[in-house]
Amino acid sequence: MSTEALIVVVFALSVIWFMWRQIKGTLKHLDDDDLDNFLSNRMGEKELKRTREHLLQCESCKLRLDEMTKYSQKIKPDRWLKRRF
Repeated sequence: MSTEALIVVVFALSVIWFMWRQIKGTLKHLDDDDLDNFLSNRMGEKELKRTREHLLQCESCKLRLDEMTKYSQKIKPDRWLKRRF
């Protein structure tokens, strides 16, 4: 194999690797626990970054997050826990 061909192969593999790193987060959707932890701010810095990047690219997870946000705003725990002593 000539040097030029080897350089082209290495370059192509590095481009493929870079593209894979960019899109691999969109292949797996976030589950409800991840979205709940995101809304409740119970994530580490690395998980928070991964979740934000996924939400920027995935319309399906954004819609589910919007649904969870609307649902959580409808429920008012203060109403349920209010007691009269």
